[in-house]
Amino acid sequence: MKSEYQNDEISELMGGVLKSAILLNKEIESYFGMSSARILTLLAFTEKEIMRMSELSEAMSLTTSTSTRMIDSLVKEGFVERGYDEFDRRLVTVGLTGSGKKIAKDIKAFRDRYFDSIKDEVKESGEEEMITSLKALIDAFGNFRSRL
Repeated sequence: MKSEYQNDEISELMGGVLKSAILLNKEIESYFGMSSARILTLLAFTEKEIMRMSELSEAMSLTTSTSTRMIDSLVKEGFVERGYDEFDRRLVTVGLTGSGKKIAKDIKAFRDRYFDSIKDEVKESGEEEMITSLKALIDAFGNFRSRL
């Protein structure tokens, strides 16, 4: 019985976390006037400033055609620019323009303020435990998907 209760509790808690994440995304979408997909695309460049389209697609777990359509719209708006790989001109690269870097920085700062407020609510001693638990949860989801 204990295991069944724990599964129900985990499910309920995960539902709460997902609902909170959705509400955060809606707030960011509203504040910046763009979709979550576009926001995530811009934020994908925080790890690496210039990427090949295949790298971007892989980083976002999207098909190349889907990420290409997203990049097309961001290029039209002046947030992203295309280039070519310096070693193989057949490979298209993408990176943020100055205005793309600014909005990505602003989005990240908005999210950071949100997460700082969450951390403020967690006692100092529980902050590391929260981070460790979230990492373990993500790993567990990844392990489950690999067994399917």
